[in-house]
Amino acid sequence: HTRCSPIARERQRRSSPAPHSSLTHRDSDCGMPPTDVIPEAADFKPTLWTVATVSDGGGAAKLEEAEDAGDGDDAEGGDGGAAAENACPAVPLSKNAQKRAAKFEVWEQRKVAKKAQEKEQKAAKGEEVRAAHKLKMDAMTAEERATYEEERAGVRAQRMQNGEEAKAKKKAALSASQGVILDLEFGHLMQEKEMRSMAKQLTFCYSANSKAQVPVRMYLTGLVGQMGEIARKACSGIDNWAVVSSDASYIETLAERKKHLVYLTADSEHELRDFDAEDIYIIGGIVDRNRYKNLTLDKANEQGIRHARLPIQNHLKMTGTHILTVNQTLDIIHAQLELRDWEKALERVVPLRKRKAGVAVEEAPAEKK
Repeated sequence: HTRCSPIARERQRRSSPAPHSSLTHRDSDCGMPPTDVIPEAADFKPTLWTVATVSDGGGAAKLEEAEDAGDGDDAEGGDGGAAAENACPAVPLSKNAQKRAAKFEVWEQRKVAKKAQEKEQKAAKGEEVRAAHKLKMDAMTAEERATYEEERAGVRAQRMQNGEEAKAKKKAALSASQGVILDLEFGHLMQEKEMRSMAKQLTFCYSANSKAQVPVRMYLTGLVGQMGEIARKACSGIDNWAVVSSDASYIETLAERKKHLVYLTADSEHELRDFDAEDIYIIGGIVDRNRYKNLTLDKANEQGIRHARLPIQNHLKMTGTHILTVNQTLDIIHAQLELRDWEKALERVVPLRKRKAGVAVEEAPAEKK
C-alpha cells in the first residue's frame, strides 16, 4: 500500500459525495421536512387577519390531531414509544424566562392569599355590622322600632322600584332603532391580561348603554374560546344581559343584513357623516396596544362589508393616535345619537389627556358618505 500525502487525502475527501448534514437528519426526526425542501412562501402575501386566523386555527387543529393520533398509538401498543424516542428534547428556559415564571408563581400565591384575607375581613366586618345593629335595636323603644322598620320598608320598596325601572330600560334597549355590534373574534390575537381588560370594557359598555339617554341595541358576537370563558367569568351574569348574544360571528348571525353592516375602524379612508338607523355598526373588540396594523380594516375588506372612521380628525386635535377603547367608542355613539353634534359629542367623551391644548381645528371640506 502506498501512503497518501495530506494534500492527496484532502483532494480525495473533496471529490467524494458529501453525506447529509446532521441538521437535516434532526429536522426529519422531529417530524419536519428537510431544510432543503421547505417550501418558500414569498409569493403568498395575505393580510394580517388571514395570517392570524389561519396560523391559529389551522395550526392548532393539526397539532391536536397529531397529539390524538399519538395517544391512539400508545393505547394500541403501536409506534408510540419509537415516536417518543425520536421526539426533540424540550428547550430549556432561559434565565430571564425562569425569573419571569418564578415572579408569576409568587404573584399567584400572593393573589390567593390576598383574596383569602379580603374574604376574612369582609366576614369580620359583617359580624361587626350585625352586632351594632342588634345593639341599636335593643336600645330602641317599641314605638321607635316600629318607626324604624317602616322607614326601612320604604327604602327597600324604593330600591326595588328603581331596580325594576332599570331592568325595564335595559330590556327596552333590545328594541332600539340603532344597532351596535361588539366583535369579540380576536381572542387568538390577545394575551390573557388583554382579554381580561376587554372583558372589563364589556361591563363598562353594558352599564353605559343602560344609562344612556339614547341606548342602542347591543350585539355580542364571537363569545367562544378563551375570550368567551374570561368574559363569562369576569362579567357577572353576561348570559342574562339584555343584549343579543351569540357564539357565532356577526356574518352568520346577521347574514340577511350584511349590506347594512359598517365596520368602524380608524384605518378606513371613508369618514362617517352621521349614524343611519338602518345600518348596524361594528366595533372591534381587541386590546392590542396598537401592535396590529389595519387589522379591522383588513377583516372588513375580506368579508366584503363597508367600513368607515369616526370624524375625529375634523373636530379634535389629538396628541397621539386616533385609536380609542371599545367603551369610549360606544360612548361617542351614545353622545352623537343624543346631541347630533360631532364636536360636542367628542368633547364629552374623548379624555383631555388625548387632546392637544390650544390647537384649533381647520374646517375640512365636506366628504360624501
